[in-house]
Amino acid sequence: MAKIATKTKIVSKSAKGTGKPPKAKVVAKKAPAKTPTIRKARAPKEVDPNKYGKFVILDAFNEKYPEMVIIDKAPAAYSKLVGKKWVSRDRFITFIEGEKAYVSIDKGAKNLLKEMDAVGIVPLDVESI
Repeated sequence: MAKIATKTKIVSKSAKGTGKPPKAKVVAKKAPAKTPTIRKARAPKEVDPNKYGKFVILDAFNEKYPEMVIIDKAPAAYSKLVGKKWVSRDRFITFIEGEKAYVSIDKGAKNLLKEMDAVGIVPLDVESI
């Protein structure tokens, strides 16, 4: 086979006015540096020693129990505690935190039963909850 001569046209790369115009460069503007804000130190919140949440605690000390307290006011859920006495504030606070924990656990158990029912799982022991 014989070679066939073909002529190719070479276009100069330096030719101006042909092709796409150059893209404009994007110049990003920098925001001025912010000065750090200095916050004033807040004074610690004053805590009334005669209150714990919505409970109002009064001193009811005697010779045998100098730290005894009595509950004067309580939320509606704990209205049965009004007038009861505790040996100390710490004992009362521990009791209330325990009661709140039991309520939270019971709510979680009820939510779990609802989720199990939605999925289609039948709990084995529904009466205990």
